[in-house]
Amino acid sequence: MSRRRQQNVPQQASSRLETMLENAQAFSRHPERYEWLRAMLAMYSLDQHDGVLVELRSVPDQDCWVHYGLWLTAEGRFIRFVAEEAYGARPLDASGRLEHTSIEDVTTSTPVSQHVPGVGKSNGYLALEVLRLVRSRSRPDE
Repeated sequence: MSRRRQQNVPQQASSRLETMLENAQAFSRHPERYEWLRAMLAMYSLDQHDGVLVELRSVPDQDCWVHYGLWLTAEGRFIRFVAEEAYGARPLDASGRLEHTSIEDVTTSTPVSQHVPGVGKSNGYLALEVLRLVRSRSRPDE
């Protein structure tokens, strides 16, 4: 039986950063796949072009997909959300139609420290790093 080597703290932080960056890039490259998210952001007056999706977990439920996630605004506000998306024509197909949503501004309770014992960089710090990376890549060369 082979044992997987445990990652050290910097490697763990790098993996978490990579996952957040993948979420942000997936949304920015294929916004049509996230119709439910675009509708929810508009519903709460959040600009889809002025922030990043840093966390997303989607779970099938009885009559809908339930999406749990974290949106980071360009101003550095952390918005935790839950969105229920109705199934499409066939079970487990996405429809883009929102059934229910809830959001919570969790900025004040989100640590943004670069040095957390046993963790290294906090998820909040890494999310802000993703926002900086995405913004720098979207700026035209001067």
